[in-house]
Amino acid sequence: MTDNDPLTGLDDVPWAQLQHSYGMADDVPGHLRAMQAGVWEVRYPPSAQLANHIVHQGTRSQAAVYTVPFLVRMALDPRLVNRHRFIGLLVAIAIGLDNNYLPNGYDPREDRASLADIRDEADDWAQWIDEAADDEQRKQREGSCAQVLIDAEAVVRSYDAVREALPALAVLLTSDSPELRAKTANLLAWFPESAAASIPLLKAFIADEDSPGAAATGVVALGLLGEPATVPFIRRYLDSPIVELRWASAFALTRFGIADPAVVDVLTQVVARPPEKTETMSFLSGSYMSLAAMALAETSEATTLRAVDAMLVGLADCRGVEAFDDRYYTAETLFRLVFPDDPAEPPQAFGDLSDVQQRVVRFVADQDEAGWPSGGMDAFRRWKVPTRHSDLRVYAGIVQAGQ
Repeated sequence: MTDNDPLTGLDDVPWAQLQHSYGMADDVPGHLRAMQAGVWEVRYPPSAQLANHIVHQGTRSQAAVYTVPFLVRMALDPRLVNRHRFIGLLVAIAIGLDNNYLPNGYDPREDRASLADIRDEADDWAQWIDEAADDEQRKQREGSCAQVLIDAEAVVRSYDAVREALPALAVLLTSDSPELRAKTANLLAWFPESAAASIPLLKAFIADEDSPGAAATGVVALGLLGEPATVPFIRRYLDSPIVELRWASAFALTRFGIADPAVVDVLTQVVARPPEKTETMSFLSGSYMSLAAMALAETSEATTLRAVDAMLVGLADCRGVEAFDDRYYTAETLFRLVFPDDPAEPPQAFGDLSDVQQRVVRFVADQDEAGWPSGGMDAFRRWKVPTRHSDLRVYAGIVQAGQ
């Protein structure tokens, strides 16, 4: 390796002593080198393979923080291809899965407080270990306590490592690649403590950006940062001729509790007829529809017939693998809205449901038997609504029992 090689120092890291989701992390250097080479012979790119190991299902591992310097340097190296994937992995290292924090953004104080609580409980943990019945149980308890601390530290250390790299990465907002520009805007969205530096950069980026998806990503990022002073800037895009920008403005405004008719109109239109997905809008895997539904759920209009019908129109067009995220997150949001919590008195029959509940049940009964989100089916069960497709069709009066 040369001094300008992004992977300089890679072999100096004690990978074999660090953990990831599948054991020790001695395979991480191979994944990083494959990412640098930009070629692969298997189904998934090296970035996805590495993510599966160090942030498996959003869980940040001990090894994750040690990859950050190398990913940052690769993201900044113009000789490499697919640099937006490096930034995407940095987002995952920082926060895990974004669906856990949308539509309201990430607050790092919560994870820091969790870590502090674990450290404050050290005496209680020590007492629990001392009370072990034998050496074997004592070792098990020591291992459990150590792992809890390792995991909590990994979350905070990973986030802070990426945050420290933001000043260097901000230059990528002016990259020649719209995907890389958009991913960088996405990254800035998750660091509210850096908002003072990020907001001027994002405003300039949005004003100059010619990719609708990338510009929309910047507007959403402003909303997620949560600085009220950005509201006038965000609002100016609510009547943009570009649907992606109208959507982004409406989404971001709900973050500040703004849900006037113009905002609701845009969200209702987009949830029914979302713009085409592109790699330049990567929040929630690019699902304009689901993000519109999530934002709509933050408004008082969420359970009106108009809003529910719009979500059903959108869901009716969700077909194929490419629409999985649209279908999953929109349905999850809709079912949670229409069938909230446990009913005081579960309905005894279809006719006891509200109008919007009947519409949702009838819609699901009219669809193919393809699976719906487990959370949605749990909502049905709480309300004593059948979840088996054939039973649901009888319940909704679409067919007679036995047909």
